[in-house]
Amino acid sequence: MPKETFLRLRDEKQESIVRAAIHEFVEHGFERAKIGVIAKQANVATGSIYQYFEDKRELFVYCAQWSLDLFMKKLDSRADVKNMDIFEYFQDSLFKAEVISEERELVQFLQTVSREPDLMDDSMKAMYDISNDYIKALIQNSKDRGLVRTDIDNEILMEYFIAVTERFRMRWVERSVDFLNMDAQKPDIQAEVKQMLELLKKGMGG
Repeated sequence: MPKETFLRLRDEKQESIVRAAIHEFVEHGFERAKIGVIAKQANVATGSIYQYFEDKRELFVYCAQWSLDLFMKKLDSRADVKNMDIFEYFQDSLFKAEVISEERELVQFLQTVSREPDLMDDSMKAMYDISNDYIKALIQNSKDRGLVRTDIDNEILMEYFIAVTERFRMRWVERSVDFLNMDAQKPDIQAEVKQMLELLKKGMGG
């Protein structure tokens, strides 16, 4: 976690620093990324970065957490998690594709996490904690509405949902980052979502 000095900064300043770091990590990878370059891009002194983060590793891990948290907030802006069930969340894939397309550099950065084995455990844990809490809330909403099986623990339902959708998610992320014409992709994405939704409902449905 960042130091208290970073958390006391205005949100806009925090975002400026994190986005500068993400850009440097995407361009050069963790080992070759330079704190001085990040500081210059964020318009702060190099020493200030070390007042905000213990080291480059902590900054990298926080960037992973921040990126996923931002995606979750953007998704919540469409429909608050409190008012959504797990099937509605999955069905709204076109909106997710649009969010991903808007934030291509963040997606590229999250993809680099898997290419940094020495950092993967910490950064992946930070991301999984955010994602898992979000999905657990959606599953509980679904149980409360009688949409998913109540005889199975939420943890197991979450693992099932993630396992079933992971390959689809990666396929959709790759297309969302690369496509130039989203409208041309919509019929294919909609068809795939419909098929996957049927599988999910048969496996999890109440």
